[in-house]
Amino acid sequence: MKILIVEDDFGSREFLLNLIKLEGYDVRQAVNGEEGLEVYKEYHPNLIICDIQMPKMDGLEMLSRLREEKEDVIFIITTAFGSEDYAIEALRLGANNYLKKPIDRKSLIGLVKKYQAIIESRLLAQKAEGRVLEKAIKVEFDTNFEHVPAVVSQLISEITLKYNDSDKTNIELGLDELIANSIEHGNLEITFEDKVEASDNNSMLELYAKKMQIPEIANRKIIVEYIQKQNYSEWTITDEGKGFDWKSIPDPTQGAQLMELNGRGIFITNFLFDELEYLGKGNQVRVRKLFQ
Repeated sequence: MKILIVEDDFGSREFLLNLIKLEGYDVRQAVNGEEGLEVYKEYHPNLIICDIQMPKMDGLEMLSRLREEKEDVIFIITTAFGSEDYAIEALRLGANNYLKKPIDRKSLIGLVKKYQAIIESRLLAQKAEGRVLEKAIKVEFDTNFEHVPAVVSQLISEITLKYNDSDKTNIELGLDELIANSIEHGNLEITFEDKVEASDNNSMLELYAKKMQIPEIANRKIIVEYIQKQNYSEWTITDEGKGFDWKSIPDPTQGAQLMELNGRGIFITNFLFDELEYLGKGNQVRVRKLFQ
């Protein structure tokens, strides 16, 4: 996977470069958005990690230029505490995620590895040909995070509407987020507080393993139903958990909560689809992407 880091501050840029290189990734750098676009055209990275506030061309303008060209590169913006409005604007322009400064190594590498699995799964996808007027499929799989990239790849391969690359990337990342959320908070019944504590203690894998030792939980399934019409695609994701009051989740747009990794998946996913709603007891979510 190829990664481009766009950051004007020397210390921050060197920190990110060294961190990414230590993980074995191919990485390039740029000092502002203008240079970043030039490197992008020559390097064609899979993922960009970009600061918002930079001279000559800031991160928002660089992002806007890329999305105007319908580029499907995954874009993570970095911003300082107190710049929540910039983060929201970046999401509106098509950013896929954000990180607060100073960058936490664990949070960054976690996101990079998550997106690496998605990027690699694209190689397995097959593009369907022909004009499909209507289709419906149902996919069932076990409670296993390792299955998620392959399932998302399978679902993407079923789309025959000619979405542009940027829209298809949004669908891909959105489905990955929602399916992982259904496994984690639905089938495994991991609460927001459990996740925060495990993340702080670097014990997420131990938490997953502990939950999977419970037979009732280990045998649960995830079902994804896909419906395609001539003017939209729709996915309904159902877990076998107890459900939850999703309206009680803290609003991630409020103050410092916006800058935290946990508890904001639903918020980000709203920017990736045209419609999102929870159904029933909260263990079912429906999303729709319009096609024009």
